Formats: sequence, C-alpha cells, structure tokens
Amino acid sequence: MLTIGVVGAGTMGSGIAQVAIAAGETVKLYDPFPQATERGREMIKKNLEFLVGKHKLTKDESTVMLARLDIVQTTRDLAACDVVIEAIIEDENLKKELFKDLETIISPDAILATNTSSISITSLSNGLARPERLVGMHFFNPAPRMKLIEVIKGLRTSEQYVDFIIELAKRWGKVPVTAKSTPGFIVNRVARPFYGEALRILMEDGTDHASLDTVMRECGGFPLGPCQLMDLIGLDVNLSVTQSVFEATAFDPRYAPSLLQQELVRAGKIGRKSGEGFYTYPTNIVNHKNNETATAVEPNVLDLEYVDDALIKPLIDRLITSGNSLTGVATSKSIPTIALTDGRTATQRSDDESIRNLVLLDLCLNFELTKRIALTHAEQCTPQAVDQIVCALQSAGCHVTIIRDIAGMIVTRTVAMLANEAADLVHQRVSTPQEIDTAMTLGTGYPKGPLLWADQIGLKNISKILKNLCDHYGPSRYRLSPLIQRKSISNQLFHGSP
Repeated sequence: MLTIGVVGAGTMGSGIAQVAIAAGETVKLYDPFPQATERGREMIKKNLEFLVGKHKLTKDESTVMLARLDIVQTTRDLAACDVVIEAIIEDENLKKELFKDLETIISPDAILATNTSSISITSLSNGLARPERLVGMHFFNPAPRMKLIEVIKGLRTSEQYVDFIIELAKRWGKVPVTAKSTPGFIVNRVARPFYGEALRILMEDGTDHASLDTVMRECGGFPLGPCQLMDLIGLDVNLSVTQSVFEATAFDPRYAPSLLQQELVRAGKIGRKSGEGFYTYPTNIVNHKNNETATAVEPNVLDLEYVDDALIKPLIDRLITSGNSLTGVATSKSIPTIALTDGRTATQRSDDESIRNLVLLDLCLNFELTKRIALTHAEQCTPQAVDQIVCALQSAGCHVTIIRDIAGMIVTRTVAMLANEAADLVHQRVSTPQEIDTAMTLGTGYPKGPLLWADQIGLKNISKILKNLCDHYGPSRYRLSPLIQRKSISNQLFHGSP
C-alpha cells in the first residue's frame, strides 16, 4: 500500500482522500486552512457513516478506513508520500507555487498529480526541476461515486508516471482514460456543444428552456437537459469553464461564451445555489408538454408520405401499425410529408425539394420506443397538414413538442456537434475514439458515446448535417472536422468496420 498526500480539503480533495483510504492507502490530508481540513475530515466521516447505514460497509470497516486518514499541519508532513495529489482552487499561479514547494519536500521518486479540470499540465510543470513527474489526475464530482478519471500528459510528462497513475486509478476501482494536455481535456472540451447549442437555440427563440430540456431528455435520452444541468453546476461555473476553453483555444469563435448566459450571471441568476437560474428553486421540474393538441382529425385513417430514411423506419412502422397509411416517396407535393432533419430549416428544404407540407422530425435515441417526438414545419406548410401529422404521431403513442423552424432542430444539431468536437480530439491525437466515448458516458452520463452515436447515425449523415448548419449559420462554429469528412468519404467508422 502507498502513502498518498492530498492538498486541499474541499469537496474534491476530501472525496479523493476518501477514495484512497477506501482502497487501503494511507492518506495525509493537508489544507492551509485548519478549519477546512476539519470540515473535510467530517465530510469523509459522514460519507462513511452513510455507507454503513446503507449496509455497504460495516462499522469496523469504516473505523479502519478512517484510521488511515492522517490530518497534517504543513506541506513538510507530506515528505514520505509516494504520490501527492493537488486539489486546490483553479488558480494556475497558486498551483505552480505549491508544486515548486512540494518538489523540495517529497522524494525524487514521488509523483506529483493535479486534479485541475482545465489548466494546461505543460504550463503547470514549467519551472519544475523534474517536470516529467507531474501528471494530470482529474477526478469527477462526487469523487467516491464517479468512476472516471482523466489521466493527462503534458509535453514533458514521462510515460512511466502516466502508466503508474493509470494502474493506481484501476486499483482504486476507477476507469482511467488518457489524453494529451489540451484545453478542457476530454469531457469539458467535448461537452461544450451540449451547453452551447442549447444557449444558441434559446437565443434564436427556437423554443423555451423547459421544452428544450424535455426534448433532450425524452428524445435524446440524456439524463438532464442542458438548462437543468447548467443550473445544477452553476451558470457562473459553467461560464467560467467556457471562458477558459475560449481563451485557451486562442479565442476560437466556436467556444465563445453566450450573451444569454453572461446576462443571467450578471443578474445573479446562477442556478440552484442562488435559488434561480433558468428555473426557480425549490421546484419540481416536470416534463413540458408544449403544443400537444391538434384539431379534430380522425386518427388511424391518415394518408401521409415520408422521405425514406433508415433511421426513422422504426417510427414509420409504429405509425403504420397504428393504422395510418404512409407512402415512402414524396409523390404528391401537397400531401403531409415527414422527414428527419438534415440540418436545413424545414422552410429551406421545402423550397429545395418542392414539398409544400413538409414537417421535420428531430433525432431520437430510439425511434422504436420513444414516447416523445419533436417536430417543426415549413412556413409553407398548412396548419391542417401539421395537425394531421401530430394526430398520427399521437396515435402511435408519442407526445409531440413543436418548436420553431430552426436549422438542425435540437437533438440533431447537438449530437452532430458533440461528434464533431470528439472527432477533432481524435484528429489531433489527443485521445482515442474508445477513450473519448468512455469518458463522455462515464463522466457526463450521455446515453451513448458521441463517436459511437455518429457511427450509428452514419458519418455521411453527420457530415451533411454539419455542412447544412455551416451553410445556414456560417463557418465560424459549424466547420466540419477533417476526420469526419475523410471517414464519410471513405465509408469508415470510428469503431470497427462498416
């Protein structure tokens, strides 16, 4: 067993200390503020007592674990540690000062690790006598429960220390993924569009925040909608991470902070901790059923057409089973016609393809089982045509959310952009498709890794969606990853063979 030093006794530091003592390590916990250290110890004690109450630990096991926790008074008390993990505030200068101090104290063979979520590992190691032994070890909150650890390599980090941290993480029951030091690493980088697209949709008045969250949960399969999650994280914290990535990528406009988010923060509406963000707290956020009524159209006897697309075939089968008559080719330009969005607005596509009564459907995680469908319609479309399609979908057991005619709708543009961001990290050799998808499912709870999802949607489809978004909005945000472009042309996948 090892002796682990943890510097910083806040939520993350105490959580990391708990993980280590639970794995059998001896932990020396230090914080420059003694009251913080005591709070950290009490937090660990309460967490262990909770596990005892849930019969996941015995009282004796809890007592033995807590006995392995040693509260120390100075950094000098960390001299015998094999690994020292820094978990102080996200301030680059303070972290650098700490590591320079620790380097004079610990043994030459000891490893320095940082729990930073976004600061460059290369930058943090600059100025150290032995920069090769500084490794990123990014835990996720709450550390005792979250399985993922991002292990980050700076330009001068030695592979032997990276390998050691990987094995240590596994011994602690965690799932490590490796990445080169890059702004936001994997999770905080790839997740930017999850928030960014939601904020852009709201800025366009594509829908309201409750409907947006409902569609992302019930159609996309995400555990929380973007607005719910920003409220939970704190809009100020989310904005800070966005700003950090924006600055670290030389102000790449695709990461530019949203004016809407900035205004909410300026107003003090920063989420649950302030009592108000997108939602007002305390509140029970319920599913938003927007525009779910239709005029009286007899169900199960509707003549509809659809643009043939393998992705929505399970939904078409449901509609047919419900008694609706559907034709798989848009033979008549006036019959109500449904199609899966390809990134164009319904109005643009209606004009391009001469289909007057065109209704577009948003992407669903599972069209066979989904209980909700989001749709939009062309401005040329008649209200009666929209009502007919709404009735048909309701007859197949789907709630319907109608949004304004915005390019790419909600789930489609978000998933395409998540895949695009992930593909860029693969293209830049930051990490592998497997590790990126693992990071996003374990670190964020996404229903699928974005690259696996892109494979299943089809990279040609993802490429088309992004190109259409780029044509509509301009190239600053929606430029296509070169890797997706190449793979879509060569008919390759991120995972396995086509």
